[in-house]
Amino acid sequence: MQTDTTGVLIRMLALAEDARRSQTSGGERPLMPRELISMVLRAMRVRDPAGLLHGQRIAVISSGVANLLGWTDEQRRQLEVAAILHDIGKLGIPDHILRKPGKLSSEEYDFVLQHQHAGVNMLQALHTDPSVIAMLTSLHHDLSGASHHTDSQVQTADLPLGPRILAVADTYDSLSTTKPYRRGMTHAECITALLEKSGQRYDENIIRTLNRWYETEGNTLFRLTEAFHSPERHTEVTPEQRDEVAMLSQFIQVLFQFQHLYDGYYILDPQENYCIWSDGMPGIIGLPIQTVLRRTWQTSDVLLSPLTEEQASPPERDDTIISQVMKTGRPHFGSRLCRVSGTRHLKVDVYTMPIVGPGNKLHGVVQLLRNRSGVRRKSREFVELQIAATRDPLTGVANRGQLESQLRYLLDDFQVHEGTRSLSIIFLDVDHFKRINDTHGHQVGDQVLVDLARLLQHETYSAEIIGRYGGEEFVIICPDTDLEAAVRRAERLRQTIMKSSIGGTSTLSVTSSFGVSTARIGDSVQTLLERADSCLYNAKAAGRNRTCRESDLESAEHVEAPTSEEDKTQISEANGQYRFSDRITVSTSVELTGMKLRAFIAEYRGVFVVEEVGKMQIRLGSSGFFKTWGRAPARQPVEIAISYETTRNSSSPREKARIHRIVTVDIRSVGNVPNMDVFAARCLSLIRDLRAFLLGT
Repeated sequence: MQTDTTGVLIRMLALAEDARRSQTSGGERPLMPRELISMVLRAMRVRDPAGLLHGQRIAVISSGVANLLGWTDEQRRQLEVAAILHDIGKLGIPDHILRKPGKLSSEEYDFVLQHQHAGVNMLQALHTDPSVIAMLTSLHHDLSGASHHTDSQVQTADLPLGPRILAVADTYDSLSTTKPYRRGMTHAECITALLEKSGQRYDENIIRTLNRWYETEGNTLFRLTEAFHSPERHTEVTPEQRDEVAMLSQFIQVLFQFQHLYDGYYILDPQENYCIWSDGMPGIIGLPIQTVLRRTWQTSDVLLSPLTEEQASPPERDDTIISQVMKTGRPHFGSRLCRVSGTRHLKVDVYTMPIVGPGNKLHGVVQLLRNRSGVRRKSREFVELQIAATRDPLTGVANRGQLESQLRYLLDDFQVHEGTRSLSIIFLDVDHFKRINDTHGHQVGDQVLVDLARLLQHETYSAEIIGRYGGEEFVIICPDTDLEAAVRRAERLRQTIMKSSIGGTSTLSVTSSFGVSTARIGDSVQTLLERADSCLYNAKAAGRNRTCRESDLESAEHVEAPTSEEDKTQISEANGQYRFSDRITVSTSVELTGMKLRAFIAEYRGVFVVEEVGKMQIRLGSSGFFKTWGRAPARQPVEIAISYETTRNSSSPREKARIHRIVTVDIRSVGNVPNMDVFAARCLSLIRDLRAFLLGT
C-alpha cells in the first residue's frame, strides 16, 4: 500500500470513480454508495467504537426531534446519515489525542476540528449526498452562520435547521455521557445547560422539542435500545479491516495537510469532474460548495489573472493553468490575482499539482491556493478571543463596534446598488431602566438585558443583526427591509416584550420604546443611527412603550416639541437666534464631573471652542452650504456653553451640609433654524443625553 501523497490521492480518486459509476448505474440513488458506507462504518467501529455509538445516539435523537418538527422520511434519513458520520475525521486522529482521558486543550480541539473538515472533504470524494455534506460542513457554526474555526465575515444568512438539530443532539449526548474527567449529566441538567447557551450557539426551539421528545418516547428508547449499551472491550479485527482503517486514515491525513497548509483547495478527476471543494474555497472564490458538487469544472469557477492585470476575465479553456497541467503532466506554481466577487480580488499563491501514476497516467489534478495577505486559519482560542472582541460580554449579541462595522458594510452595499435594496434599522430602549435598577437591584437589571437580548434573537429573522448599542439600548439592522416592514417588525417586538416575563421577577413589567429609520442615498452610519435615535426619543417623549417611525419626524413635528410650558420658558429668541438653558445637579467630584463632560463631548464628536477651569464651550454638528438646519441632528449645529460650580445645602440646620455640583448648560443655535419647536427638540435630546452621562442613567 503506497503511503506517498500521490499514491494516496490515486487510491482515493479510484474509489471516487467507483462511487460515481455506482451512483449513475440506475435505480434508486442512495445517500452514499452502500459498499462505501459499509466500509466507513466498519472502520469507525474498529477505530473508535464508542464514537460510533455516540453517532448512533445522535441519529436517534435528531430523527426524533425532526419527526416532531414535521420532517419527511427522506429528510430524516439524510439527518441520520449525517449524525452517524459527523465524527468521520476521527479516523485520522492519533491515539494520544483520540483516547486522552481528559479535556482537550485549545490546540488539540483545533487539531481535531481540522481533521473533521478533512473527513467531510473525503466524503465528498466518496459521492455522499450533497444535503449530508451541507449539514456536516455547517455543523461547527453559530446560529448566525459564523464559523468557530475560521475568521468570521459579515454574515447575511443563518444556520440551516439540519445543523441546528445536530448541534443540540451532539451536545446533549456528550453532556449526558460519563467522561473520565466528569460524570454524565441528568436529562434535566442537560436541558438547563443547553438553554443557558441558547440564542447564539443552540436553537431554543430545538432544545424544547428535544425535551418534549424525551418525555414522550426518548427516555424509554434510551433504556431499551441495544445500540446504547457499552461496546465490547476486545473486538477481533481482520487484516482487511486494518487495511481499510489505514487507507481511510491516509486519505484524511493528506486532506488535513492540504487543509492546514493552504487557505483553500479543490481536486478534479481525469474527466475534470469535481471530487472535493474544500470549506476554505467559498471564502476565496465566493462559490458555495452546493454549486460545484457533482458537476464539471468550468473556466469561470476560479478566475486567475497575472498580478499586473486589474481584473480577471474568463480565459480560453486551453490557456488555463488546470488545462496546461493536465496536458503536460507538469506541476505549476505562481502568484496570481484571484477574483472573489465583483471587482474584489485577492493576491494568492497557486500551486497546481497533477496526480500522475505508473506509466505517466493522469488520475486527476489538485489546485492549492494560499492567500498572500498573510491572513491564515486561526486556532479556536484565537477565534474565540476574536469573537469575544466583537460581542457584548453581558448579552452575547454584537457590541457597538461590531454593530457599526456591519452596518457600514451593509450601507456600502446599499450605496453600490443605488438604493434599489432597502435597509432599515430599529433602535429600542428599555423604559424606566434606572427605576428597575433602583427598585430591584442591578442583578435584576442585568437579567432584564440578558432576557431581552435572547428574546430579540428568537423573534428576529435570519438576516437581521442585533447589537447592544450601550446601556439599555439595542439596535437591530434589517437588510432588504423597507420602512413599513421595519415598523411592523418593531411593533411585533414591542408587543412581545410587553407580554413576556423578563428579568425573572413576577412583579416586574418591562416595556420598550422603538425608533425606526431607513437608509437614504448618501447616508453614513452616524446619520442613519441619529435619525433612528431621534425617532426613539420621540417615542419616549410621547409616553413610552410605542414605536415612532422616520416619517413621523417629517409629518408630525409637534411630537418633537416640548410637552410643557415650563420647557418652553427655557427658550428665548433674539435676532433669529434661539437660546436654551438648563441646570443639572450632580454629586460627583469636580474631576469626575469634568471627565464625564469630556466623555459626552467625545461621544458626540464635539469641537472645543473654549476650555477653562470650571467651564467649556463646544460646537456640535455642522450646517450645509446655505447654513440651514437639516433633519438629522448632525445637520443641526449648536454651540454649548457648560459651566459647573460647587454648592453646599442641607434640609435642616442640624443636618450636615451636602456638597453638590451645579452644571449650567446654555445652548445657542447656529445657522437658520426652521422654528422654535425644532430647536427645542434638539436641545431636549441633548439635555437628556447629557443627564445620562452625568447621572449614569
